[in-house]
Amino acid sequence: MNLTPSRQSSLLVFLLALALLWGNAYLLLANHPGSYTVDEQSYLRMAGADFQVPVTHRYRVLVPLAAGMLARGLQGISFSARPPLGSSFFLVNGLLLALAGLYLFRLARAHGAAAGPALLGMAAVLTSGAATYVTGLVLVDSAVVLAVVLLYYALHLRSGPLLLALTLLGPVLKESFVLFWPLVLLYGGFVPWWQRLLALLGAAGLVLGLHAVIDALVPPPGVGSLDNALEHGRNVVSNLRWLLTPRGLFICSGVYGLFNLVLLAGFWGGRRGWGQWLPQLPLGPAGLTLAVVLAHMLLSGEMSRMLLLAAPVVATAVALIIDRHPLFAPLRRLLTADEKQA
Repeated sequence: MNLTPSRQSSLLVFLLALALLWGNAYLLLANHPGSYTVDEQSYLRMAGADFQVPVTHRYRVLVPLAAGMLARGLQGISFSARPPLGSSFFLVNGLLLALAGLYLFRLARAHGAAAGPALLGMAAVLTSGAATYVTGLVLVDSAVVLAVVLLYYALHLRSGPLLLALTLLGPVLKESFVLFWPLVLLYGGFVPWWQRLLALLGAAGLVLGLHAVIDALVPPPGVGSLDNALEHGRNVVSNLRWLLTPRGLFICSGVYGLFNLVLLAGFWGGRRGWGQWLPQLPLGPAGLTLAVVLAHMLLSGEMSRMLLLAAPVVATAVALIIDRHPLFAPLRRLLTADEKQA
């Protein structure tokens, strides 16, 4: 198979992203306790086409069905008595997040970062505790993270077809993706308004149609979608109180680990420091993305995991800081010296 240099580099970045995810996530998978969480129990049942699960989970069908099909294929190869659902979720989530990593790298490069810093920005996300958690457990967040990364990528590169596709399909992955629609409305002006409106209406139609099909196949539980939404709304106050406690701040700050120090270092030295990289990061889309991520956190039952949705802003900021801030000049010289020797 002959690949162009561009495709070769993309394949290598993708494989590096997968390698960054694989080790820690596999360790989590291999040591997973036999009793799954409520979320995982739902997705395991959905992988077997059983949608009699809590309304919060029952319409997020794409990743569980993909994992279920893969598990049945793996079962035929291994001749095991039961489909290896945990391993199939691990593979699906790992591949989706590795693809998100590739586009995080491309996004940082599109903002002007060199290849080395762009890889480090990608690593800041893929080595995070949340990425390990999402890859190693039976969850569906990987597809949503990929969609958010691609949405940010489409806005920056002004890709109309990609923006419309994500607007249409994002809510099918997870209903809360609609919280990212203000990005489409405010910063998607390179696409005619009527096309964006049709995509929004199409997305609403797809979600309603999916709900109708699943509800027709399996009667919904007692708690309806509206009651479920109101229950999530009641989470906001309690989640905000938890977030502002020392424990909440410590847990959430630990998602990106010591890469938080890179982000803090970016503002060291006043204008001479942040003025080198911050102007390269469009503050409108970045700020709105972070605001939407905060909304996801306040509505969610697991706040720290939602910080993974900030991946495009975090990866790009880390890459630009390492690429341009004076504090990282010695690291840049080291990278440059290695490139010249090579």
